[in-house]
Amino acid sequence: MLNDKSVEAFLSDHEHRQIGGGQSGARIWEIDGRYVLKHVIKDMLPEPEMFPLYLNEALFYQFYREEGHGEALPCLPEVLETRVSDREILLLMKKYRQPSKEALDDGLLRGIMRALAQVHTREIPDFLKRPQGEPGYLKAERIAECVDGWRSVLAEHPGALDPGILERTADRINQIIGWHHEEPQVLCHGDFHWDNLLLRENGEIVICDWQGVNGGGASGDISFFISRLGADGTEIAPEKLVEIYVQERALLTGETLSEDILLGHMQAANSITTFQFWHEYLHGSACGRVRGIYEKMGK
Repeated sequence: MLNDKSVEAFLSDHEHRQIGGGQSGARIWEIDGRYVLKHVIKDMLPEPEMFPLYLNEALFYQFYREEGHGEALPCLPEVLETRVSDREILLLMKKYRQPSKEALDDGLLRGIMRALAQVHTREIPDFLKRPQGEPGYLKAERIAECVDGWRSVLAEHPGALDPGILERTADRINQIIGWHHEEPQVLCHGDFHWDNLLLRENGEIVICDWQGVNGGGASGDISFFISRLGADGTEIAPEKLVEIYVQERALLTGETLSEDILLGHMQAANSITTFQFWHEYLHGSACGRVRGIYEKMGK
């Protein structure tokens, strides 16, 4: 459909309406009510370092489309054409409908976790592989900074919060970091949340927007999905979602994952992030909000 046409010429030949663009730098159109065209120009991006992320997405689609791996990852959208250069990316994809949060039930959750399990059980393409490196242990000075930051937050709520949580976390933080670093690396979406989910006509889940695709721990995609839903007012118990995810992994591969270990990695990631950064954002917050974040750090 695109052939060698310019974007302007292609749009003039089809009914179209712009459905995205602006802050992200990508321009997105609905074409003929059936397709979606994504156009990225490097020089128009608000931050130059965003272009390699869009490039990873395009190369990822090309890998499965041109190498014949599409059936092995059925949760990918159907990509009709790609055009990639060192300054411009064009993706023409089939249009899908979005699921409704009002329809979120155990069946839909299972379908979402099935799609995520499909991703996590595929080999990481060579162009995405990176050396895992060493654990990001914190130096004593950084630990002291974090402790001081949290103490200043706790001081705003005298007697209301247990200082022992902070002390125990500080004592164990590098142990937590080292253990979490050992989580097996799998193919990860990297930005797995509700707005990046679509539905085929048969109700199967399609996952879009693969700019963040990477090799990482499965716990990261699951944790981010839960946290983003929670931020939008939809609470899901991590234990419930992990149980469904582990079941779907077993159906795909026959492997038996430990729910406790996966939940442990999710908690480890939360503790590491909370200890290092959350104290910077909680000054002046209500005690209930501080407690909800602070006490999860020590679980």
